Amino acid sequence: MNIQNLSIASLLAIIALSGSPLFAKEQADPPDYEYGMPLDVAQVVRIDEPRSQVCEVVRAKMTYVNTHGATQHISFLKLAEACVLQ
Repeated sequence: MNIQNLSIASLLAIIALSGSPLFAKEQADPPDYEYGMPLDVAQVVRIDEPRSQVCEVVRAKMTYVNTHGATQHISFLKLAEACVLQ
């Protein structure tokens, strides 16, 4: 009985550790956009930005699909949505 529990625990640990690089890659910060950087954007999936109550410059993150069908991420500076409301 103990060997079976140990085998299950070992299997779960291996599965958890093998999936961690996938999560680490997804959580890494996207590269910063620099002026003149060529972008291959076929479709914008979403743009995330921090909420701000004041008009200020914030760092947004864009998720997009390039012309080869690969999902890419990039961060850039923009005015907060609060600037539109003023």
